[in-house]
Amino acid sequence: MSHAPITTVLLDVNETLTDLAPLEAWMLDQGLPDGSASAWLAAVLRDGLAATLTGAPASFGALGRSALRQLLADRRGGEVDAEGIAALAEQLPAVVAGLPAHDDVAPGIRRLIDSGRGIATLTNGGLGVAQALLTRLGLDHEGIGTLSVDGTRTWKPHTEAYLGACDRLGVMPEQAALVACHPWDIIGAQKAGLLGVWVPRGRSWPEGYAEPNITIDSLEHLAETFDG
Repeated sequence: MSHAPITTVLLDVNETLTDLAPLEAWMLDQGLPDGSASAWLAAVLRDGLAATLTGAPASFGALGRSALRQLLADRRGGEVDAEGIAALAEQLPAVVAGLPAHDDVAPGIRRLIDSGRGIATLTNGGLGVAQALLTRLGLDHEGIGTLSVDGTRTWKPHTEAYLGACDRLGVMPEQAALVACHPWDIIGAQKAGLLGVWVPRGRSWPEGYAEPNITIDSLEHLAETFDG
């Protein structure tokens, strides 16, 4: 597929940049079963995407609390300690905001910076997660933009989420690439005219989906994919 030279790279945050392992450990400490972190994020995304389809604004934080409440209720046979849930809900944002980056994130972003391309994160979640992550990586003064659709009516993979990001950054969609581990994010970006770059993070590509424009196994190889 031919594409215009890529001047701007958008990076998904949750799971693409961040490692959910500490969130999983925290949920295990709350008595939840293995796989709860992924199940929690999937539930938040499901409800956020449903809100987008109906044109309703969606708050990642509110949906996150609801998903956690449901996971705990399911584990406890429908019995929920309201005060206990409230306490855990207060802890959840700090746990999510403190998630570490995958090992390839910092070197991959630094190579992108060296390539001279514009960089921004684009997430369905709150801005604080991306901003805290960049600070911990020592990248908060490198001119990296942080964009979020949290609280809007157009979460990714709605086309307007990507077009809106491009508009805010002052670039045409064909000049931008979206990097994500979620196949639905990739096909949404590609439909909007962006170049889709998939980093699997252990996932397989769903049957019936249009193929990703580019697949890489590490963000350390990201910058060089645009140099050909």
